[in-house]
Order: sequence, then C-alpha cells, then structure tokens
Amino acid sequence: MKRFWLMAVAVAGSLAAQNTYENLNAVTWVQHSAEYRAVTMQTYRAAEANLLRALADSTWTAALEQMQPATALPPAVILDLDETVLDNSAFQARSTALHTAFTDVTWGAWVKEARAGLIPGAAQFLATAHAHGVAIFYVTNRVCEPGNAGDPTVTVVRRHNLPFDPKRLLCRTESGDKSPRRALVAQNYRVLLLVGDDYNDFLIAGSSADARNAAIAPYERYFGERWFMVPNPTYGSWERAVGATVKEKLGKLRQ
Repeated sequence: MKRFWLMAVAVAGSLAAQNTYENLNAVTWVQHSAEYRAVTMQTYRAAEANLLRALADSTWTAALEQMQPATALPPAVILDLDETVLDNSAFQARSTALHTAFTDVTWGAWVKEARAGLIPGAAQFLATAHAHGVAIFYVTNRVCEPGNAGDPTVTVVRRHNLPFDPKRLLCRTESGDKSPRRALVAQNYRVLLLVGDDYNDFLIAGSSADARNAAIAPYERYFGERWFMVPNPTYGSWERAVGATVKEKLGKLRQ
C-alpha cells in the first residue's frame, strides 16, 4: 500500500509539472513563427557562404579534433541530425498536448514512425555541399543502424532525398560523447564546418552553465564562420545545465 501511495504522489507531481504547458511557447514558435524559419534559413545561408570560403582555403578546419595537418585531405562537413537537419517538433507537440514526459520509450516510438520533417534551409545547404564534392557526415545520438536499409533513421533521411552514405552516418555510442566520432572523421577528412543545435555538437562544454560558458569562450569567433548553431528552444543540454524543473529555472532568472 505504501509503495502504491508513493507512486501516486510521484505521478501526481509529474503531472502537475507537465500541466504547466512549459514547452508550449517554444514548440509553437518552432512550428508556426516566421521568425524561426527566418533564423534557420539565415544560419544555413551563412554556412553555405562560408563553405565556399573554406573550400578555397586549404588551411581551414572547423574541428578541434583535427590534430594533424589537413591540407591534403578531402573536405567534409559534420552535422547533427535532430533539430539541426531533422525537425521533430511534432513529437514535442504531441508530448506537450498530452502532458507526457520525454522517455527513451516515447522517443524510440517516435523515431520508428520515421516522419520527422526538415529544418528550413538544411536541404539546400546539403545539396550545395554535395554538389561541391564535400563529404557529408551526420553525427547523431540517435540509436540507429546505418547499414540496415529498414532502419527508421536511414528511412527518413532517404525519404527527404538528402545526401546519404551509410558509412557517414555515425550513430550514438555508449557515452553519447560526439568528440571521438568527430576525431574519427578528422583522421581522413578536412572538416570545413560543424552544424548543430547544442554546444556538444562542437565541443565538450561542461555540465554547469558557468562551465559551459567558460569552455566556449575561447572559440566564440568560430560561430558564424566555422560553427553554425541552429536554434532549439524545446530541449537540450542547456536545460540540464540550468535545471530541468520549473522551480530550478525560476531560481535562475535574472530580474
């Protein structure tokens, strides 16, 4: 009986938090605002312009993991998938409307539906990179099987007719740390640009807000030149850094 009571209290507390519709503005902005479309298009057009600059400069590299001279290596770009190339706002909308929390189970079910959309600007950028002979690597923390034609991530990328090579889809590893996968690409390619929606798509930025800001400070000039951030107000490591609950976030507000 005690266990049932504790579970009931936990569920009630969870629903109370979810009933705030905390993510409603963010999801609505992503799905319906002209501003969101404008800023993602702006990001990808700036990335396209700098891609051409990078191709012309054999010393140019965007990956901190690029340790050896890369002037003779073929060019590549590295992109995250979710909320960078693929738009999963329908999943966020469903979770918001139904007051359901993110879990590996709910996310896994969404991935299997293979109906993520595209972030505005992504397809044009990828087409331009591909047309210029640039290898395109997707470094994602999705659990996927690149060599399996029936894998839902492979399915959705192919459905959108995006440039795709199974050997260049680098899926989640045990730790989720993307830096070893970027290093793997950098061994054989000159990495021209990084595109993502989270600081961890560019470097390991620490777990607290202060640590993240300190880690990124030496590389701020990379943004808009070699690193391109796509806005994602719905979720990310930024949220874990400031606190996941409404109470924690209220405590971080500067007034």
